[in-house]
Amino acid sequence: METNTSDYESQLQIVEESLATTENEEERIALNSLKADLLELIELTNQTNAAELSNSADGCNFNEELERFRSEMALLENVESNVHEVTEENIDEHLNKLRVKLEDMVGKKCTAPHQHTWGSVSYHNAIVCGIEDIANMDSNGQLKARLRVLFTNPTHREMLPCSFYLEGECRFDDTQCHFSHGELIDAEKLGEYAEPDFTRLARNCVVLAKLPDRLWYRGRVLCANFVEQLCRVRLDKKGDKRERDFPFEDLLPIFHDDDLSSGSSSNESCDELEESEDSDEIKSARQAKLVEKSLFEFKPTQPLGEWEKYTRGIGSKIMAKMGYVHGTGLGSDGNGIVIPVTAQILPQGYSLDRCMELREAANGDKDYFSIEKKLQQQKKKQENINAKAYERELQRTDVFSFINDNILSGGSEIKKAKKNISLSNETTKSLNVASVRLADDIRRKEREIAKIRQSMARNSVGSDVYKRTQQQLQIKTQELKDLQREETVLSKEQASRKTKDKLSVF
Repeated sequence: METNTSDYESQLQIVEESLATTENEEERIALNSLKADLLELIELTNQTNAAELSNSADGCNFNEELERFRSEMALLENVESNVHEVTEENIDEHLNKLRVKLEDMVGKKCTAPHQHTWGSVSYHNAIVCGIEDIANMDSNGQLKARLRVLFTNPTHREMLPCSFYLEGECRFDDTQCHFSHGELIDAEKLGEYAEPDFTRLARNCVVLAKLPDRLWYRGRVLCANFVEQLCRVRLDKKGDKRERDFPFEDLLPIFHDDDLSSGSSSNESCDELEESEDSDEIKSARQAKLVEKSLFEFKPTQPLGEWEKYTRGIGSKIMAKMGYVHGTGLGSDGNGIVIPVTAQILPQGYSLDRCMELREAANGDKDYFSIEKKLQQQKKKQENINAKAYERELQRTDVFSFINDNILSGGSEIKKAKKNISLSNETTKSLNVASVRLADDIRRKEREIAKIRQSMARNSVGSDVYKRTQQQLQIKTQELKDLQREETVLSKEQASRKTKDKLSVF
C-alpha cells in the first residue's frame, strides 16, 4: 500500500521555518538534526513506494484487491457501530466513569510527551494536576479523557509552569500566556516515573541542572561529594560560568544503561565515554586551534611566567604537560587571562578612599600601587645613582691612577704630556697609605708565583697543563715587576721629601 509523504514534507517545512526564526544555538542544533532525519525518511518512503508499485504491478490480481476492499468495509462498519453505541444520552455516563478511574492519578508523578516548536517529541518528568472536563472521541469511536500535566524539569520556556497560574491569579489564557498552564495528554501516552538514582553519579555522567531562571540545562559531572550532597557540573551551554556547584535536589541524572547490575560497569561506561571524548583527533584539533589562536592574541609586554627565568621553570613545564599553549589565555578553551595578576601594595595608614583619590590623581593608572612597578622605579633610580657615582669616580684622580697613567704606561708621549699631575701634589699621608698597599700587593703576587711554580714542578715539561701554567707565570711575573716599579717611584718621592725636611731645618 503506497505511503503518502505529504505529512513528512509539511513537517519539514515547519522545521525550516523554525530554523529561520530561532536564534537559540541548542534549538538550532536539534532542528538541523530533525531536518536531516526527515529528509532521509522522505527518501526511504519514496523508495518503498516505488518498490511496492513494481511488486503490485507484477503479482497483484483482481481477487486480492476484492479481499482487501471487503476487509476495509468491515472495519468501517465496526467503527459506525461503536459510534452509535456512544450516543449523546450516555456520553456523560461514560465520561464520569473515566473520571472516577483517573482521579487516583491526580497529583502523581509520571513521564509525559512534549512536542517542541520544531516538531520533535520527547518525554519529560511531569505531575498530573487535573482531568479535562470536555470529552474526546478518537477515530475508532472510543471515548477518552485527557489529563492536564505540568513538567517538573522544564528544559524550554514553553514548558515552564506559570507561577501565577499555580496560584490561580494568571490573567491570560493558555494561548496568550508565555508560560505553560499545563498540557493535555491522553492517559495511555503517560509513562511511569523513575526516581533519580544519585548513588550512581560519577565523572562524565550526563545530568540536567537547574539554574536560577528555573530551566534545566544539560551538563556533565566533574566530581560528586556524597557527604555534603553537592556535585560540580560543567554545563554544555556557552557562558561565563560553565562550571558550577549544585545540590542533589537541583540535579536530574540521565542514565541510558538502566540494566546495569553493578557500579563497576557504570564506571567502565564513564571511562569509555571519557576516552572517546578525548581521542587523539579531538586533542590534535584542539591543539591546532589553540596554536592558531595564540598567533592572533594580543602580546603583553610582560609574558605569563616571566619570573621563572630566575628558577627552573617547573610551573610552566607542568602547565605545558596539561595542554597549555604559551601565548593563549588560561583554561581549556584559552579564554582566560593572558596578562598575569600583579600584587598591589597600598600606602600604610591611608583609607581606601584616599588611595582611590591618589590613583585618580595619577590619571587613573591601574598599576599605580603595583609592587612590580615600584620595584622597576627603584631599580631605575638605583641605576641612575650608580651611573653618577661612576662618573664621579672617573673624574677623581688619586695616587694609583697617577701611577697607572704615568709610570706603568710605558712612557708614551701622550701620557708624558700630562705634567700637571705628579706625585708631588699628593700628601705625605696618602703616599704612606699607597706604600702599604703596594707592599701587600707585592707579597700576594709573590705567593701566587710560588704556587704556580709548584704546579709546574708537578707536571711534565711540554704538556698542555705545563704550557698554560707557564703563561700564567709570565703574566704574574710582569705584574710583580710593575708593582715593584711603583714601589720604587714611591720610595724616591718619600726620600726626597725627607731630604727637603732636613734641609729646611738647617
